[in-house]
Amino acid sequence: MSIPLRIDRVHSPRISVKLWIDLDNAPHVPFFGPLIREFETRGHSVLVTLRDFGYTADLARQAEIQYCRIGRHPGKNTLLKVLSLASRGVAMARWARSKSIDVAVSHGSRGLVVGSALLRIPRVTLFDYEHVSVGLFRTLSTSLLLPEALRAHFSNGEEAGSQLGSIRFYPGYKEEIYLGDFVPDPDEIQELHLPDNALRIILRPPATTAHYYDDRSKAIFQAVLDRISASEDLFGVVLPRTAHQGEEIKKCLKTPSRFRVLDRAVNGLNLIWHADAVVGGGGTMNREAALLGVPVYSVFTGDMGAIDRRLEEEGRMTFLRSSEDVPGVGYSKRDIKIREDLLASLRARSKMLTEILADEILSVAGSSEPPQQMSTRFES
Repeated sequence: MSIPLRIDRVHSPRISVKLWIDLDNAPHVPFFGPLIREFETRGHSVLVTLRDFGYTADLARQAEIQYCRIGRHPGKNTLLKVLSLASRGVAMARWARSKSIDVAVSHGSRGLVVGSALLRIPRVTLFDYEHVSVGLFRTLSTSLLLPEALRAHFSNGEEAGSQLGSIRFYPGYKEEIYLGDFVPDPDEIQELHLPDNALRIILRPPATTAHYYDDRSKAIFQAVLDRISASEDLFGVVLPRTAHQGEEIKKCLKTPSRFRVLDRAVNGLNLIWHADAVVGGGGTMNREAALLGVPVYSVFTGDMGAIDRRLEEEGRMTFLRSSEDVPGVGYSKRDIKIREDLLASLRARSKMLTEILADEILSVAGSSEPPQQMSTRFES
C-alpha cells in the first residue's frame, strides 16, 4: 500500500520517544545529524549504533555523535556477508533488548532491520536507490520512507512494498536534509596544501564491495586517473572509501605527484565546494555536488536510479558510460561566488525536510509492534 506523504504536518504528541539509529556507512553520519538534533530538540532521546566500515567512526566522532560500535563490514564475499548480517543482527538485538526503544531507524541498514525485528521494535527504513537489494527491507520493515522521485517505481506498493506496513514518500533528496548545515571553510582546504595552479578534481572511487558493483566503472575511473596523470592542468584529490582502497589506488597512479590520496576523514562537502569538478563512482557525493552546483561526472555503470536520471535530465550530472567518454570532458575553473546564493535556499529546504522526516518517523513509534523481550534462545 502506497500512502502519500502528508504535507500539512502535525507534530507528534509531547511524549518522550526513545529512538534507535544505526550508522551503517559513512554517508549516514551527515544525513542523521540534523535528525538527531531535531529529535532531541523535541525532547526525545536517541541511541546510536555504528558499523565499523571505512571512515564512518571517524566522521561520527568529528560530528560529536555518541555511538556504540557493533560489527564491521565483512568484505565482498557473499557467504561472509550473510553470516555477518546474522551475527550483527543478533548482537544488535542483545544490545537493544533492555533499552525500551520505541522506534528503530536506518538508511538501508540490514543489521538494524534484523535486530529490531527480533525484538518486534517498530522500524523505519529509508533508502534512495530503487535497484538496491530490498528483500529484507520489503519483508521486515514496519514502514518505508522514500524520496518522491521513487514514487513511479513503487507506485503500486508491490515491487518494494513493506509487507508489515506502508510506503511513504518525502519531497526532494536525502542530501538536502544536511546540506543546510554546510558552511564553507577555506582554511580547511588550505591545510591540505593543494596546488593553486591546477584545476581541482575530486575523485570518489566505485564501491567495489557493493553487490551492485560493475567492473566497467573501475575501468572508466582508471581512465580518469590516467587523464589526470597526463595533464599538467589537472590535480586529483581522491577520497577512498577505505584505507585499503586508497592503497590500491596509489598503485594505479601513473603520475603520483598529480594526486592527493586522502588517508583520513575530511569534510567532503567542503572539498566539493572548493573543487572545479567531481568524478564519482557512487551516488551520495555525486548528488551532493549536483545540488551544490558543481560539475559532476558519474562513472557508475549499474542500473541508473531515478534520482540520478532526473539530475541528468536537468543537466546537473553527466554520465561517463565508457572509457572513450573520458577524453571529451572539458574541465574549467569554477567561480565559487556565483554559487553562494544556493546556500540560503538549501538551508530552508533542509529545515523543512528535517521536520517532515522527523514527523514521519515519530508517527511509527508505538505502532502495532510494541517492543518485547528477546526469546531466551538469544540470551548471552
